[in-house]
Amino acid sequence: MALWFFGNLYEEVVLVPNQLTNSYERLQHWQHFIVISNPIYFYVPFTPLAVLSTCLLYFRVSDIQQKRFLKRASVFGILGIIIGVVIITQINFKIFFGDLDKYRDQLFILSVMWLIGNAIRLYFVGSSLYYIFKTYILCHQNVEYKKT
Repeated sequence: MALWFFGNLYEEVVLVPNQLTNSYERLQHWQHFIVISNPIYFYVPFTPLAVLSTCLLYFRVSDIQQKRFLKRASVFGILGIIIGVVIITQINFKIFFGDLDKYRDQLFILSVMWLIGNAIRLYFVGSSLYYIFKTYILCHQNVEYKKT
């Protein structure tokens, strides 16, 4: 979950704002740069696994408070995946992997939409990560309590 959050935070702060000027030229450079490797290889296996792991932990824990935190983390994670699918299918395929000439007049707006959608996704993923950390802290507090 942390990989997902900080990866998208990096894109929000560093990568995509550069597309807001000379969008067509910037995205051409992006498409020429991303040839062998691809952000998909980073995000696709880890994001669903993170959410799936969180959901599975929800069913495995018995502590009521941990269960409540993991339920919230799972819901926020699922919302993050849902908005991620929308961003990928409606925006990323056009601006990062599509025919830029076809979308030339829309590239700036699509980049702004990406930034807004990603900010919402960051909220969901960050909230999920927050509740995962709360669960972790609670779990370790319970372990320390049981030792004493």
